[in-house]
Amino acid sequence: MKNITLICLTTILLSISALAQWSIDPSTNNSISTASGEQAIPKVATSENGTTYIAWFSNETGNYNVMLQKLDVFGNFQWDSAGLLVSDHEAMTWLTDWDMTIDQEDHAILTFQDVRNTNNDVFAYRISPDETFVWGADGIEMSTGPAFDAAPKVCVTNSNNAVFAWQADSVVILQKISPSGEKLWGDNGIILSTTNIISWPQLLPVGDDDVILKYFEDSGPAWAPTRHVYAQRVNTDGYAVWANNAIITDAGSISAWTQIFPFINDGEDGFYIAWHDNRTNPTMASIYVQHIGSDGSVLFADDGVEASLFSIRNHFYPQLALPPGSEDIFVYWNEMDGDQNLRGIYGQKLSSSGERLWTDNGKSFIEISTTNVYPVAARNSDEDMIVMYEETTSGMNAVIKAMRIDSDGNYVWEDEKIDMCLVQSEKVHTVANSFYNNQWIASWEDSRNGGKDIYAQNIQLDGNLGPITVPTGLTIWPDSIIFETFEFQSVHIINNTLNEVIIDTAYIEIEWYVEIVNTPPPPYILGVGDSILIELSPIPGSDLYTPLYYAYDKLIIESEIGNYYVDIAINMDIIGSVKENDQHKRVVKAMPNPAKDHITFSLESEQELDCEILIFDAFGKKINSLLPLNRSTIRWDLTDQSNQKVPSGTYYFRLISDKHQEAGKLILIE
Repeated sequence: MKNITLICLTTILLSISALAQWSIDPSTNNSISTASGEQAIPKVATSENGTTYIAWFSNETGNYNVMLQKLDVFGNFQWDSAGLLVSDHEAMTWLTDWDMTIDQEDHAILTFQDVRNTNNDVFAYRISPDETFVWGADGIEMSTGPAFDAAPKVCVTNSNNAVFAWQADSVVILQKISPSGEKLWGDNGIILSTTNIISWPQLLPVGDDDVILKYFEDSGPAWAPTRHVYAQRVNTDGYAVWANNAIITDAGSISAWTQIFPFINDGEDGFYIAWHDNRTNPTMASIYVQHIGSDGSVLFADDGVEASLFSIRNHFYPQLALPPGSEDIFVYWNEMDGDQNLRGIYGQKLSSSGERLWTDNGKSFIEISTTNVYPVAARNSDEDMIVMYEETTSGMNAVIKAMRIDSDGNYVWEDEKIDMCLVQSEKVHTVANSFYNNQWIASWEDSRNGGKDIYAQNIQLDGNLGPITVPTGLTIWPDSIIFETFEFQSVHIINNTLNEVIIDTAYIEIEWYVEIVNTPPPPYILGVGDSILIELSPIPGSDLYTPLYYAYDKLIIESEIGNYYVDIAINMDIIGSVKENDQHKRVVKAMPNPAKDHITFSLESEQELDCEILIFDAFGKKINSLLPLNRSTIRWDLTDQSNQKVPSGTYYFRLISDKHQEAGKLILIE
């Protein structure tokens, strides 16, 4: 048995940008925008692949323009240091809330309102990682007419459609847009209305293509409404799933200024939601948590479970965290005395039945004192939680800190609280992303330079600031369990060069197995049972070859994180004799290629092939499988398994039959 070792040590491509990687110094942080004029209301979204977008409003020109910056996993700018101008259309002279998320193809989805058409209307943009405005330079207008459209929200479903919701005077409007920009719920969307005012929608993706909509139903004066909170699951076609709207609370006593609630998936397509109200005492606020199941059933007590029974204290501004697989929900809040002069941070652990597990009064993490602390985010890791908070030092000046807490309420970090920002300045609208790539990222408005600027800082799982260390490499499992057929071209590959002739161009049978060491962030490299195709490309001006591409049934051979490529090592043993070349010549032609509308695979084999063709995206994820229309033709209409058109870019195909295997590259253009 002859042994071939394949090692692909691809180049580390760290972009050189105007700004450094994530700061390791909490007294420095990363400047996202310091342009003249107010920089306001940042939003942050991160993908599993390591791409982070930070968006904000910039008043540099006297108009609130919408700006966007892309960062890699290490904090390096990927675009011009000033950011990408998304919209400079005329906006109001004051701002309302807006939203941004990231879809499954690492595109940023933004939604906001402006007055470009005189009326205050809502618009949506889809921006690709290469700065392409997929939905057009002016985005998609989602509302028209004289209604005051405000505070839009967006989420992306598991089918990669974007769902939007916003308030238009006294109603809420929903719209779904496909990745290509098609309005799927009609030109004007779906209107939710009652005899009362419907306001402040929020969205949560569930199932394949459903969303859960949270909203308020308000009656009475606008400054002191009787506010009830409801939810409804909306299916892929825009119809209500639950026979009755889920009642989160109809106890009232929620102020007009309590608008956006922490609202998270329970892991089973139900949700947890939290808020504060003063139903038991008009001068004291308390925290409530509700759990709604995937079928719309109320799983906690009617109107929610009270997180703390400490009746002589105020409880404000809840934040929720739910580590994956946990049967308990965790809520953290601002603890205050009756006069709201002393402030601290408390937490509560609630069981699946709503039982308070950290005493009836909750657990103190920062006891109340004259030092003003304010929780800005609670986020979970794979096993515990982080709470980020602002600590006011003097006047309006504040710093930002974080504490990591395990499920028993213990501090995880030795220093208990870690400084994220030590610059004493006014902080406003601090936001944080979800946990990806062993780190969290926060962004905020900061007045350290006099005017309002946008800053950001990461914090790693171990409490360190600065660029993460991406684990690299694979080790070889001693047992070989998988048999495959591969084509090599007169090669033996070591350190990305081919310096020893093993065989002439042929297919050889090999067996291999690899074990992932220090699992890198998704997409993961290789898994048990995956099959591999390797094509080699000649290096111009030499006799050497280099790996051209790799495709798998399930996963990708190299994990790309920003501009960083993980090293790969695969051990392969030849277990069979070299096949005759003429038995394995190429039999597939893909025409046209590049393609706009469809690709036809022509099979030019003397033997009838019982086969299928698998289609993979550029990340090695299988997106479709195709069966022949007849003996010699297979057609692909450039859709995925959900029958959705795929975007332009690079794809790969693999033909599989009992007699032949072959692969090739496909280019799709707009």
